[in-house]
Amino acid sequence: MPIEIVMPKLSDTMEEGRIIKWLKKEGDFVNKGEVIAEIETDKADMELESFASGILTKILYQEGDTVPVGTVIAILAGELRGEEPPKGSAKTSPPPTAVKGKVAELSVSEKPAENKEAEIKITLPDQIERNLVKISPRARKLIEERGIPIPEIKGSGPNGRIVEEDIERFLKESKGKKSELEPLLTITQAPTEIIEEVIELSRMRSAIARRMTLSKQTIPHFYVTGEVDMEEAVSFVENLNRTAEGEVKITYNDLVIKASALALRDYPEINAHFTDNRLVVKKDINIGVIVAVKAGLIVPVVREADKLSLKEISATVKGLRERVFKRESTPEDLTGGTFSISNLGMFGVEEFAAIINPPQVGILAIAAIKEKPVVKKGNILPAKIMKVTLSADHRAVDGVIVAKFLQRLKELLENPTVLEK
Repeated sequence: MPIEIVMPKLSDTMEEGRIIKWLKKEGDFVNKGEVIAEIETDKADMELESFASGILTKILYQEGDTVPVGTVIAILAGELRGEEPPKGSAKTSPPPTAVKGKVAELSVSEKPAENKEAEIKITLPDQIERNLVKISPRARKLIEERGIPIPEIKGSGPNGRIVEEDIERFLKESKGKKSELEPLLTITQAPTEIIEEVIELSRMRSAIARRMTLSKQTIPHFYVTGEVDMEEAVSFVENLNRTAEGEVKITYNDLVIKASALALRDYPEINAHFTDNRLVVKKDINIGVIVAVKAGLIVPVVREADKLSLKEISATVKGLRERVFKRESTPEDLTGGTFSISNLGMFGVEEFAAIINPPQVGILAIAAIKEKPVVKKGNILPAKIMKVTLSADHRAVDGVIVAKFLQRLKELLENPTVLEK
């Protein structure tokens, strides 16, 4: 019985994926759980594992093709070779043995170039085979584009895995030396006056554009801002990190994550999804932490944040961020969020409002801690003030609930010792 392998949904926002590389070819036997392809999503490069064993009888989409989620991309048959795929399956040619790219950009093209003279072929070294060298999808892509000799690169990832940082370090060290990194072909053009620049949106930026437009057009946002006196929190973090002795350092963002999670316990209506005209209150409190990368924004998730200690939250966030920047995030990293936090405090921003990430009903914007004069018991004194703004979906919650949530958040942050428990 043929088994259909479909383009999986690897993140909450994924609508389509691009096939970076097939790791198996037609006729190969595939074991259950074995990685058969690498997929580029709007968030990261991820590995596609087979959920069954059998013969890969048909590959319906080739490397470089962009395919909607849920579309059949390959057929896996039983262990008898030669089993025919279902009628109507697309005819495809065997996977290419070389990667084609535009010389001027030295990058992998999603479609064959029309100008045959402007094409190059880079044959991959034998060492790049998956069973011989461990290498991340993003690093492999850079190697293919630049024609870098694998033996010269030392991997710094787990079990010697080559990651993107290793490629960048190798390129930096090789700068100025004559090597295989020199362009295979140089195309010169007469200088022209540049009047304007057109920048095509990345897959990630396109996904952000669609979702944020959907959010603002369909969700009636309202915003409530409060001020938190962070004097005690600043001292608390400094004392905690002073005695850490090489352990994980706590950040103000870690405090906000824990305080938000505890406040959501008291006001679960905000820890919810609004979908199909219903409010679905979530049992687990999974906080999405917005991380900025060059191509856009990614929201990895701290699961059950209310049950974690501050050190556990800090370590979790650090691990999530590292995988984001190496483009090695897993589907579990990027799915299941019930509430989000956006922090621009490190840039000195005094106040801002964030856009809700549907189907969530709230997102908290964190600004910088600023020294300001405040009145305390009739005296004007300096204080460390941080503004927080909650953007909320008015279909799901009203202003009173949001105000009470911010009041509870303020109480927790101004008494930070309760967050250590």
